[in-house]
Amino acid sequence: MAYTALNLITDVLLDMGVIADQEVPTAAQSVGALTKLNDLIESWNLDPQKLYGATQSILPFVANQATYTIGLGGNLNIARPNNITAAFVRNTTATPSQQQDIPITTLTDQQWADIPVKGMTGTFPYAVWFNMTNPLIVAHVTPIPTGSNYSLVVWDNNDNALLALNTVLALPPAYKRALKYGLFIELAAGYQLPVPESIGALAATSKLSIDRQNIQINTLETSCPIRYDILSNRLRDF
Repeated sequence: MAYTALNLITDVLLDMGVIADQEVPTAAQSVGALTKLNDLIESWNLDPQKLYGATQSILPFVANQATYTIGLGGNLNIARPNNITAAFVRNTTATPSQQQDIPITTLTDQQWADIPVKGMTGTFPYAVWFNMTNPLIVAHVTPIPTGSNYSLVVWDNNDNALLALNTVLALPPAYKRALKYGLFIELAAGYQLPVPESIGALAATSKLSIDRQNIQINTLETSCPIRYDILSNRLRDF
């Protein structure tokens, strides 16, 4: 049988003693718990270690257009990402198997501000600044593309979507357990119940398991063999 968000809420309320065995939550209890569950998921979406995947989206360039909006109703009509983790330019004139991906520099606010002439044009942009406004992100590109043969490809890792009561939870290992004990803690204050030490420990270890599963360690690339001196906080040659 499919395990839904309502099943998870029922299990949590049963563990809390709010409902009895074989009893179902009231409509008010279900809706209130779902709100707390989605609040928990929303906070997880801001933590890269809680996210288990990345989504690629393609935004075609329009000739002589300098800015593009990202989000529901924007030029790239997707759910607004909390964070854009990577971007590059793709030449879309070739067949899909031969399309070339070209690196693009993602600029900080200050780096964008430091560009003296922002209206230059070119075949395709070499840099992009994502102004993380809400509800739409605005992507500013430079130079401004003069044709429509290229697209901006963006990656975001905002994969934990908001749930409805009938949403089937198809999650990687450990996520259901972490959500269950996390929701227990979220709901406890509203029901004026203490959080048992064992529940706090289970919530912490469950989240730690997810962090270990999702961690990505970047490689430090250097032009010569070096080592890090922890005492001086410096890189030293061998």
